[in-house]
Amino acid sequence: MKKYVALLLALCMVFALCACGQKDSGTDAAKDAEATDSAVDNSAVDYSSMTIAWSPANLSNELQVTLTDNIKASVEALGAQYLSSDPQGDPVAQVEQVEQFISRGVDMILMSPNDASACGIALQEAVEANIPMIIVNCKMDDMDGSVCYVGCDDLSAGEILMEYAADMLGGTGTIGILRGPDGLDAAIKRTTGIDNVLANYTDITVYDSQAANWKTAEAMSKTENWLQNTDLNAVVCENDEMAVGAVEAIKGQGKSCDDVLVFGIDGIPSAYESIHNGEMKATLLQDAKAIADKTIEVMQLYFETGTVEDEYIIPWVVVDSSNIEEYYEG
Repeated sequence: MKKYVALLLALCMVFALCACGQKDSGTDAAKDAEATDSAVDNSAVDYSSMTIAWSPANLSNELQVTLTDNIKASVEALGAQYLSSDPQGDPVAQVEQVEQFISRGVDMILMSPNDASACGIALQEAVEANIPMIIVNCKMDDMDGSVCYVGCDDLSAGEILMEYAADMLGGTGTIGILRGPDGLDAAIKRTTGIDNVLANYTDITVYDSQAANWKTAEAMSKTENWLQNTDLNAVVCENDEMAVGAVEAIKGQGKSCDDVLVFGIDGIPSAYESIHNGEMKATLLQDAKAIADKTIEVMQLYFETGTVEDEYIIPWVVVDSSNIEEYYEG
């Protein structure tokens, strides 16, 4: 009799344990379902109720125009309201325009700063207003408080371009350097990259280095002046619009672009045409469409998950006579 009682108690314990296990399992499943539902809810973002502001550096620059066109199209495709304004390369104007976006209570600001230091106040004001800001194409001296950076690495651009130019020059010659606007992060870093490489080529002499502010006409004028006063072997330009100006100056002086080599950065259509025509020797493609697409992708990731990386770097691509037909559309 005692054996039967013991067996009965044992069976009761087994059933009790099974019942507990089923209860716990059901609770866990309910929690998992709740978590899944919560994740779905968090990712359901109504962009039609949002306003996204884009602050380009200067819409007289071809790359900035491409960025703007692609960002505008993507924001509107999401159904969000799109705001933008052109500071025309003036950091004071850019800060004022961003302040207007902040006063309107936009949901996010995308900014390509035209001054690495002066535009910092715009970021800090956005942070104070709890408006997230993604920095695009050009970094600032102080990125603290920004969501992240999306763009290319300008230090490596200067290094890659100058190494390519030095190789074409055979490690010797006299060059002129056309810089971007003083104070702009992209120009500062590209110049540093060029200088880093030149330190290894003591037989390459820099005749002069001047800021032509990304502008074709300024680059043309400065290059003409150089050519009237010295024999240059190359002009290394920190963007393509200046490179196009350098080419025009060389041709205008009756010289050949095979004798005075020209190099640029950005990969804009006019540079591709110049390379196709045997004028410019190379450019580095800064893929504006890829930068714009990644910016919108990261913006969505931020709104839908709240978590993004500190930076998203788009790689450079050397475009020269060996691969120009892949890029030149004629």
